[in-house]
Amino acid sequence: MKRKRAALVCALLVVAGAACQMGGGSESNPARQSDAEAADGGAAGAPGNAQPSSDARGMEPVDDPEEETTEDTLVTRPPYTKQQAARLPEFIREGLAEQVRSELSPPATLALARKRIKHIVFIVKENRTFDHMFGRFPGADGATKGMTCDGRVIPLQRAEDVSESVDHSFLAGLVAVNGGQMNCFDRVRGSETTPDSYVQYHAGDIPNYWRYAEQFTLGDRFFSSVYGPTTVEHLWVIASQSDRFVDLERPDQVGTGEPREFCEDDAELMWSFAQMTASEEDAAYRLEEIPAVLDLVNRFWIERPPCTDIKILPDLLEKRGIPWKYYFSGAGPMHVMKMIRHVRYGQMWDKVVPVSSLYNDLRAHRLPSVSWVIPAWRYSDHPEANGICAGENWTVRTLNAIMKSPQWKNTAVFLTWDDYGGFYDHVAPPHVDLYGMGPRVPMLLISPWARGGYIDHQTYDFSSVLRTIEEIFGLAPLAQRDRRATDMLGAFDFDQNPLDPLILEQTQCPEPAD
Repeated sequence: MKRKRAALVCALLVVAGAACQMGGGSESNPARQSDAEAADGGAAGAPGNAQPSSDARGMEPVDDPEEETTEDTLVTRPPYTKQQAARLPEFIREGLAEQVRSELSPPATLALARKRIKHIVFIVKENRTFDHMFGRFPGADGATKGMTCDGRVIPLQRAEDVSESVDHSFLAGLVAVNGGQMNCFDRVRGSETTPDSYVQYHAGDIPNYWRYAEQFTLGDRFFSSVYGPTTVEHLWVIASQSDRFVDLERPDQVGTGEPREFCEDDAELMWSFAQMTASEEDAAYRLEEIPAVLDLVNRFWIERPPCTDIKILPDLLEKRGIPWKYYFSGAGPMHVMKMIRHVRYGQMWDKVVPVSSLYNDLRAHRLPSVSWVIPAWRYSDHPEANGICAGENWTVRTLNAIMKSPQWKNTAVFLTWDDYGGFYDHVAPPHVDLYGMGPRVPMLLISPWARGGYIDHQTYDFSSVLRTIEEIFGLAPLAQRDRRATDMLGAFDFDQNPLDPLILEQTQCPEPAD
């Protein structure tokens, strides 16, 4: 098993090179040792002093809203000393997130939200960071250069329509973030010889995404919930936790049938954190800060079948009789509803439907109160799919259909991307628990009630969208992450004249390269 763990690390990361040649063992990033030692010594905010045990880290469901704590600060990575911070480039220092405060909207705002918003649509696309898509957007906290693991500051080159795929696993995310230095995106597989991580789009490359950002609300402090990858992020999109899972199913974990059948194949496996004591979690947290990925995997990761019965937001909606659907046409790694046993083998499975049903429901004026929309692979914006242009055109078609519907006047669309995809971002994510947060991803709030032309600098992750749904529909939190999340009602203006629909034309996509 130790060799299998080492093989996993070696397959994903360049940083583990020496350890891989030795067949496994301890490894770490020397540049981060001083920070880890300071944390271990009990510095202010150190995980050993402040991190709660697993039931307070977003891993267990929360049933009773009356038990909510008054604590409003999530623990983040240990603060940098002046000497450590001085070694970081200014553009990274300015992006450091030292704490996250949980803020719920005042009762008057919530009352207006419940009056104005009757439909929430949560669209999740694939594998992009904020700097990669909106790093040049005026007024946003973006960057046009990035730092490499050897200390060089390099310009972010212009991205191609179809990008190279860079590893974006949980471990790759840890290495890229590098304890908050945001400088080792070149140490993951796929970006070691060419700077494929250090690329970004210009306004003319994704004109309609920029039009939505100009007309509605753009969030520039919206983080992925986990370091990666897709499967785990999609669990957080419905559950605000992953039941300890930290990876997608690897080729050597396929069971007896097709890959990623999840609950349908008892022989499949996925990597997961083991069940740990509070002290073990503190040790794992410190390893993530270094990051010492091989030690982390050897000590705290296990394999287990990817089938669970955690509570998900549709459970709460179903119990309250609130209409919902999960519109899904995506690839296997995204199909996390097949990981939820009581959904896959229960009546709720009838509400997991193809994305084509969304357009039928819009035409029939039957848009549910809450919808998740996961597009087909070719329109997902994944770097290896049909290109960002094809994905953007799908988004335009879908949003046009929503905006042309009479239900638009009471609708809020949250459009985001599921993980960082291996691409550079300069803002350090808060280290709130063992799972993340991961690097920033774009967030567009599109609604007649969104603040027009507004850039939202509040810190959010996927759990903030779930918390917003919970607040509007009067539901209890699912887990600690959404329990402590800031809702996104501050990005709305419910007193304004509603914004007009923005009906856009699709763009002509580049010809595929030979």
